[in-house]
Amino acid sequence: MIQPKTLFFSYPFKIFNEIFETTPWLGNVPLFCEHGELFPVDAAHGFPGYPQSGTGQLSIFGGFDAIKAFGGHFGPYAPLSVVENIYKSNLFMDTTKKGYAFKFINAYPRPFFNHLRKKPKRLNVTAHCMLSSAIPFNKSREVYDKQALTPEITNYRWRGKLGSKVPEISPEEAGKRFLRIMRKNDLSVFEYYLTDYAGHRRYDGKIEEICEILDRFLFYIMKNFDFENDTLMVCSDHGNFEDISVKTHTKNPSLFIAYGKYAGLIKSKVDNLSKIMPVILELLKKNEKSLT
Repeated sequence: MIQPKTLFFSYPFKIFNEIFETTPWLGNVPLFCEHGELFPVDAAHGFPGYPQSGTGQLSIFGGFDAIKAFGGHFGPYAPLSVVENIYKSNLFMDTTKKGYAFKFINAYPRPFFNHLRKKPKRLNVTAHCMLSSAIPFNKSREVYDKQALTPEITNYRWRGKLGSKVPEISPEEAGKRFLRIMRKNDLSVFEYYLTDYAGHRRYDGKIEEICEILDRFLFYIMKNFDFENDTLMVCSDHGNFEDISVKTHTKNPSLFIAYGKYAGLIKSKVDNLSKIMPVILELLKKNEKSLT
C-alpha cells in the first residue's frame, strides 16, 4: 500500500507527530500512545456512496444505525423520515434523563435564533438533540462569561463574519476553557465544523489556519488532560478533511481518537458510528468523573 500525499502529511500536526509519533493513514492504523489509541471507524455501514453528515451524526448521537434505517447516506441535514427517532432517544436527552450533568459547549450566533423562530425542519442533528432535550442553547453571553465556545474555537469568524464583539482568544485559551467546563460535568460535547468546509473547498481562508487552530486546541487539551480519571473521544462523522484534493466526502473510515482512562475499552467496542453512544452511556454508568 502506497502512503498517500494528503493534508495530514503536508501539515505538521503536533497531535499526530508528538503524541502518536507518526501521521495516521490506512496503512499504519491503529496507532498507540501512552494514554490513548487512534483507529479507524466505519462510516459507511455497508452502504455504497459517500457517507454524509445527516445520517452519520444521527448514528453517533442517536445510537442507532441511521444509515440502515434511511436506506443509504443523506446530508448535510438529518433526513426527516428518521430524525423523529432522536426525539425519543438521543445522547443529550438520555444523559440528562439519567441525572448526569451534561454540557453542549457550542454557542450559537444571533442569526441561528432568527432562523429557529421560523421553526425550520432542516436543522443539523445536534440542534435537533438540543430541542428534543429542552436544553437551552448557549448564546454570546455564555461566550463572554467563558462558559461556552464558538464553533470555530477562537471566535475569529464570529467577529469577522458576524460583527460580534466577543473577544478573540487563542486555541490554548479555548482548550483551557474546554477543560474547565468539562471538569464540571459528567459528559461534555463540542462540535467543530470548519474541517468539513475545508474538505468541500468552501472555506474562504487559508487551510493552514484551520489546521493550526484545531491542532493547537486539541494538543493543549491532550497535554493537560487528566488521563487517570477522564476520557476524551475525538471523532468525525465521515471522511473528507484528510484529502482536500477532492470536493466531495471520501469513502475513508472516520478517524477516531480515544484518550484517557477508558481508551482501550472504547477501541474494543467502537467499530462503526452507531456504537459510540452506547459506549458513552456504558462509561457514564461507571461513575466516570468526566467523559468528553
